[in-house]
Amino acid sequence: MPAEDLFEKSLNEVDRLIHEGSILGEPVEVNGCTIVPVFGYGFGFGAGFGGSDKNGQRGGAGAGGGLSPVALVIIDKAVKGIEGVRVVPVRKPGPVTEAINALGEGILPKVVDMMKKEKEEGEEEEKESGKKK
Repeated sequence: MPAEDLFEKSLNEVDRLIHEGSILGEPVEVNGCTIVPVFGYGFGFGAGFGGSDKNGQRGGAGAGGGLSPVALVIIDKAVKGIEGVRVVPVRKPGPVTEAINALGEGILPKVVDMMKKEKEEGEEEEKESGKKK
């Protein structure tokens, strides 16, 4: 097989293996909640070719990879809005992950409150503009 064909065939296989289904598992329904597993993956690929007119061309390619569980996304259908969505890590988080989580826990409620306030102010403005007509 020519080197170009081997390389193209290998890349097509990599493309087949890596897609959104590789990191998001099939959703599962449990007690009114949808649970979506999230995976991380690592992947490596290598190819080499060489030879001479006397000995001919030779080549090879190899790949390896793996998936590991990272978290579960739990969507509680009984709770409306973003409050019904939780992300639960399935392995012990590192210091960077803990810092990001701490920031998110502090900021997210403030963002939700701001959005509610803007919505309420917009509704009040609509009512007032309707009274003036």
